[in-house]
Amino acid sequence: MAIYDPNPTHLWNRLHSVIFVRSDLPSTSRVPDSLDPPLWFNTKYLLAQPSHDRVIRVLDEFLQTHGERLIRDPVKRAMLQRDLWSLFDWSVVREPERVGEPAYGKGEQELQSRLVEVMRRVALTPEEIRALPSNYEQAVASGQFAKEYDPAHPDRPFLPPDLFDSYSTWVGIYGRGPTSDPVAVSHAYAFSRSNFSIYLRLPAGRKATFEYLRSLWDFPQSWIPVPDDPRHEQTMENPALPQFPAGTEVALVRQMLLVDTQGNLESPPITESIQIRVYRSVNALDRSNGETASSLAEAIKSSGQDFYQIRLSRPQLFANRAGGLRATERDEREFSMFNSFGPDEGSPAQFISLDQYQPVLQSCFVCHHRPGIDSVNSRGRLLKPNWLQHDYPAPEKPIPNAPWSYEDTNWKQNRYDWGLLSGYWKAAGSH
Repeated sequence: MAIYDPNPTHLWNRLHSVIFVRSDLPSTSRVPDSLDPPLWFNTKYLLAQPSHDRVIRVLDEFLQTHGERLIRDPVKRAMLQRDLWSLFDWSVVREPERVGEPAYGKGEQELQSRLVEVMRRVALTPEEIRALPSNYEQAVASGQFAKEYDPAHPDRPFLPPDLFDSYSTWVGIYGRGPTSDPVAVSHAYAFSRSNFSIYLRLPAGRKATFEYLRSLWDFPQSWIPVPDDPRHEQTMENPALPQFPAGTEVALVRQMLLVDTQGNLESPPITESIQIRVYRSVNALDRSNGETASSLAEAIKSSGQDFYQIRLSRPQLFANRAGGLRATERDEREFSMFNSFGPDEGSPAQFISLDQYQPVLQSCFVCHHRPGIDSVNSRGRLLKPNWLQHDYPAPEKPIPNAPWSYEDTNWKQNRYDWGLLSGYWKAAGSH
């Protein structure tokens, strides 16, 4: 597998392969360029033998031979650090007590200490991180993507050129403040080494989008009791919330985070994925989650939504093609790491093969099948009394979008996994 170098036996390629291609799951060899390694909460792989010895040997070889000197390209170094970080965070948040192991035993510690040391060695300076190119802008400039949704060609993926522009037709929704959770909280906590932001665009433009957000904030009864809660202690978003119109578009952006040479958290201008939903129509036909449809594909077709995903490809990024971004195909499958079970969970044969997973774009519908604003699972963040926005600006004086500063990173720095990583980092730097 040639990811970082044309030679598949190159040390960086072997390190990538030992993490992303599992010997006990042959189908992982079909998706070696996935955004996240195929590791779930109950996974023992890389912590049990023989895979644990394999990953430790490659990491030790990297450290002993100063493998960081083999590649100087800052984009490749950023990507390797990002991938090692994903493995570190998984080793921290997995649930070993559920498989009869002591929490954070010898296997985790052996792995974590080596991962952080390699991350530290390939780290970029703050200046190098700021100099990294905006791959989203490169993708737009490449001409590989349409600039807007075309209802006559709904299968054509698109990238809005003004998505991150100040005062564009897209309004960014961010988490702010030292105690604020990220706006797309489920995604952010599942992939905590990335920033997530939501962008909203109503067909009438920016002012109309702000006016709609204001209508949500001013709605008199945003929350109602959960109907089947006998103690009347739980609440849910009111299904009578103001609805946005047909033609509305919602984008979920995933952005890279890095750790610089000083051990500080940085937000480089590298986009990892963009998921876009276009609402051709807004109706109440989808509350059954497609149960009345004869197939999931039919339910999606009748839902009034079109789904798109454009995500990072390492080979394309390193080859400087379209900013490394490519559109997910309609029938493309991957091992799902978000709100999903893997072959390490459930019956032994469950999801053992890539073919047993739904196409990626169909899986988006499963979580976002409801009509209109009901399908925006972060809508609660837009309602009183949440962090957004008792001081929300008037539509005629909107705040500008803030490119590359989607979320405050305080939420990440308050997490245990970040504290543990920082501890390893400081200990390694003191030697």
